[in-house]
Amino acid sequence: MRSILPHEPALRAWLGAKRNAGIEIDDIVQETYTILAGRETVADITHPKAYLFQVAHSLIVRHIRRARIVSIQAMDDLMIDTGADDAPSPEDCAIARDDLRRLGQAIAAMPGQTRQAFTLRRVHGLSQREIAARMKLSENTVEKHIARGVRLLIEWAASGGNPTLQTSMKKQPKVAAPHGPTRNKSKH
Repeated sequence: MRSILPHEPALRAWLGAKRNAGIEIDDIVQETYTILAGRETVADITHPKAYLFQVAHSLIVRHIRRARIVSIQAMDDLMIDTGADDAPSPEDCAIARDDLRRLGQAIAAMPGQTRQAFTLRRVHGLSQREIAARMKLSENTVEKHIARGVRLLIEWAASGGNPTLQTSMKKQPKVAAPHGPTRNKSKH
């Protein structure tokens, strides 16, 4: 954040020129810092000033899109600034990269066969039959592993991508089955 904070006066001056958009400068600055504070790290931001301004610009666009009445001057200001294209903002790209990295960590935390079956199906697009042949498992077992992977990711997402949930994604302890070999406590 130390590399971003020195740019606040320039940001405030730039936002002052956008008053026609019906924004509160302090609110936009605060929301910008909230988004930046929500990032795991800001060390990967190579151009802090540009990133700060892009986050603020995205917030202004969001504010205007939500407004019931938008002044023509505000729209003109935005069209000049953005070029009116639908390309994702640097903020959106950074958030998407962060989300993708955390998703990869959640998948990596899955038990071995579940992770392998899930990845072969959802990432590489193999059929259950192809996965079963590759993993030397029955198609039914492959189906259960894929379903378990989906369930674990749903739980992970429901927890907000909370890394503490990943401990529940580890393989369950084995217990003696009533009739013979050991099996997992949880269903496959």
